[in-house]
Amino acid sequence: MTKRILFVDDEHMVLHGIERSLHGMKQEWHIEFLPSGAEALEAMERQPFDVVITDMRMPGMDGAQLLKKVKERFPQTVRMALSGQSDRATILRSVGPTHQYLSKPCDVEELKQKLVRALSLRDLLDNATLKEAVSRLETVPSFPGPYTDWNRLLQTSGSSIADAAQIISGDMGMTAKVLQLVNSAFLGPPVQAVSSRKAVSLIGLDNLRTLTLSLRLFVPFESSEAIGRSLAGVWQHSHDCALLAQAIAQSQGCPSDIVEAAYAGGLLHDIGILVLASACSERYELTLRVRKEKKLSTAESEYQTLGSTHAQVGGYLLGLWGLPEPIVEAVAWHHEPAQAKPSAFSPLIAVHVATVLHDKIDPCGTHVESDTMDEQLLDRLGLKDQLPVWMEAARQLSFGGENHGRENSAGG
Repeated sequence: MTKRILFVDDEHMVLHGIERSLHGMKQEWHIEFLPSGAEALEAMERQPFDVVITDMRMPGMDGAQLLKKVKERFPQTVRMALSGQSDRATILRSVGPTHQYLSKPCDVEELKQKLVRALSLRDLLDNATLKEAVSRLETVPSFPGPYTDWNRLLQTSGSSIADAAQIISGDMGMTAKVLQLVNSAFLGPPVQAVSSRKAVSLIGLDNLRTLTLSLRLFVPFESSEAIGRSLAGVWQHSHDCALLAQAIAQSQGCPSDIVEAAYAGGLLHDIGILVLASACSERYELTLRVRKEKKLSTAESEYQTLGSTHAQVGGYLLGLWGLPEPIVEAVAWHHEPAQAKPSAFSPLIAVHVATVLHDKIDPCGTHVESDTMDEQLLDRLGLKDQLPVWMEAARQLSFGGENHGRENSAGG
């Protein structure tokens, strides 16, 4: 099916330039160009679009207002802003309803790349209801421990960027949000950042404080008792897998960006569970009952009840938000790494191995899956002989030991 893209800008010359630049894609995409938000909404009422890209500064209805209406009325549409000199207040209003923010002038190849990637995501999550729920999300809830620590930091004089980074780099929701902000042009030129610590230093503590207080950048996770119990081990499992994936990448002598992406992928690999538990809580409670009654893995029970898994949901969200491809790939395919057709060691391999080894070495944990190592893939990549090295790395991290506390888990 032909993908439909809508550009909205009141400057005719800008639209004409984009149209001319994307002329070669007309065989693959249906592209329309309109000068106002009102006309854009009318066009979307007649027939839906896969992606809408709008300028921010327009008379009447500005870009932030348009994207907010698109989110409310056409939530499955990917929402992007392409804008130059917008005032700070307008940009901040766009943080919630905008999936990605691109600055003008935008390199045509970069724009094509962003669109190709956004459109390819439509096939990752083949469930219209879940797509709508995920697309509506403005933030992913934080676990109680990190959220409390963050609020305490905001109220403490003399807090530093290092203190902020320490808290944010340990929480899935906070990490995902700061990486979204930095990899898009919300607060300045976009930076290909895979490290939440780097993202925090680029955003700055004052901006984080403003965004938290005015826009609820971070929100606490609130759930039923059943869901709360099911998430009791998710935080610790994700934190452990982040450390192990990082150690695995380091053992391969990888450069720092791969090591950092492995850590981020490990931390975020189960973010889809939080998305489902918060955005589709009633349906997710059914998933929990099916898992318990049929003794299935989390992914198996999700597929039976939802038609998709938390891995696909998490990958879809992070792709929508424009996070770097290695992180999105590690999240989307950590259960089935061969589906991504890797040709060498990558953060995906590190995260897949970390999740399987963690559940083997910490059998008493509350987050136990039945995943098996894809040794056939490892053998094809010439990595199978590294398994003993990686297992030793897991042992050295002392998962499951007496001092391996779970005080920061969702359970308390």
